[in-house]
Amino acid sequence: MPTLCTENDRARIYQYIAKEPEMNLFFYGDLENFGVQGGPIKVWAFPGAQDWDCLLLQFYDSYIVYSPSKDYNAATVAEFLKGRTCDCISGKLELVQKLTPFFPKLELQPTYMCRCNQLRDEATAPLPQDVQIRLLEEADFPQLLELLSGIQEFEKSDLGPEKAMERQLENYRHGSLTYGVYRGERLLATAATTADNSQNAMVVSVATRPEERGHGYASAAVAALCQASFAKGRKFLCLFYDNPAAGRIYLRLGFEKIGQYAMLH
Repeated sequence: MPTLCTENDRARIYQYIAKEPEMNLFFYGDLENFGVQGGPIKVWAFPGAQDWDCLLLQFYDSYIVYSPSKDYNAATVAEFLKGRTCDCISGKLELVQKLTPFFPKLELQPTYMCRCNQLRDEATAPLPQDVQIRLLEEADFPQLLELLSGIQEFEKSDLGPEKAMERQLENYRHGSLTYGVYRGERLLATAATTADNSQNAMVVSVATRPEERGHGYASAAVAALCQASFAKGRKFLCLFYDNPAAGRIYLRLGFEKIGQYAMLH
């Protein structure tokens, strides 16, 4: 059975995940922001013949699996998870796929993982004069919840809009960024980062009010996130998508597909 990692294992964890920083972005962000055993974070190490067979990052009741080998012992991981509350299992597609036979009632959702090192010149069109973009503050989050509650994708997500907003607010308090596109005082579109750390961050919660779509507002929010993150010295940002139309927008901004990620929920 796995052992619970401590701060003494931090260097070894970083060495274990170093070859695939994009796929392990949540490891880097959560460990830097919360610690190896901090708040909602736990890291479980499954023993192998010579090194760890795999790692399991726990964030509340969600888990991320990582191993440098696709031949890790998925049965042992599944046995461990079946004894726990588990909202979602995510990670590199070929790793999560090996868990699917053990969870027949859960659905596998593959996505594309993308990375952006630099925004493309003129990636976004100028916003109308009556539309502005700015960084959200904590007082803006009730309106963010109102926006997310009207987006079908968030209604169907594992978290739901309220819990998604709560997690985003917690991320905000740990240095994550949330940008909003406004007309007057009305929030039209938003995008945020999560797992922010000294090297990179993940773009999440990209959303536009249905009646305001087609004007490039979400693209402007993502571009603002990238610019602000690069200004902080971060080397790259990642995101994942499964919608081809959204994918074309992200690729136009300067993101490039690097592999496939997946969620089992």
